[in-house]
Amino acid sequence: MSTVPPIASLRWDAVDQTYLSYLNDHPELPERWLLVQTLGTGSSRRALLGALGVADGARVLDVGTGFGATPIELAGMVPVTVVGLDRDPANLEVARALTAGVEATGWFRPGSHVSYGLGDAYDLPVDDGRFDLATARLLFQHLDDPARAADELFRVVAPGGGVCVVDADDGLSISYPEPSDAFRRLQRAFADLQATRGGDRFVGRKLSTLLEQAGFTVVSVVVLPQAVHGPSMPDDPARSFALQRLRSTRDAIVEAGILGADEIDDSLEVFAGERVEGQCSIEAHLAVVARKPA
Repeated sequence: MSTVPPIASLRWDAVDQTYLSYLNDHPELPERWLLVQTLGTGSSRRALLGALGVADGARVLDVGTGFGATPIELAGMVPVTVVGLDRDPANLEVARALTAGVEATGWFRPGSHVSYGLGDAYDLPVDDGRFDLATARLLFQHLDDPARAADELFRVVAPGGGVCVVDADDGLSISYPEPSDAFRRLQRAFADLQATRGGDRFVGRKLSTLLEQAGFTVVSVVVLPQAVHGPSMPDDPARSFALQRLRSTRDAIVEAGILGADEIDDSLEVFAGERVEGQCSIEAHLAVVARKPA
């Protein structure tokens, strides 16, 4: 039986402070925006993890673990053994550092163990039926063969075990007043770059079908919304995050011929300096929880 304490009763200060300290101490961090995003999406991610009903002693696999947010946070919620896999050694280096920092605060539940390793979503270095739960967060949007990855998740989960896959769908992003031409141009370029790499910014709506076709029984589909209203100014954290993400792909967008150097630089400059007095912005991720038949 799960012994996950109520999310509201958990003190996340140690976790967030570890993330923030690492961010501040490593200004040169590649994909810096990813850690900013990790901080900004903490509440919805943690609520979802708490709702999964993970049991004491469960074996959990996190595919495409990135900087390790899912393993770190789950290990503080319930005694578990979590393995995070990623194909990028640099991501794993950060994940291990963050894990060590959080663990040193004593925040992990007694009995929790977190480890990391190299692994490709298409060919997981894991025996059949090894895990009670597999998770993948913001991974499928980057895959050119998501069905193959879903098949791998089915293979490594034990009969009766579960899976939780979370990802974006740009069709769920709306705002009023409408974004500027400069921002729309940058947003399209970002999505087009992902598409040239085989990715899909609309994969969220497809997750449940992908998992069902792999053999899972879909238990629930949950929308994880974020909605805000207020001014959008050059020094806002949300603006800083968006700029970091877009600037990190600037050279790749130019090399792919999606936008010219002058065009993207001009658009970035305009977006960086925009002042919007009041705007309602809504975006959402889709989370699919499914189970492998016993």
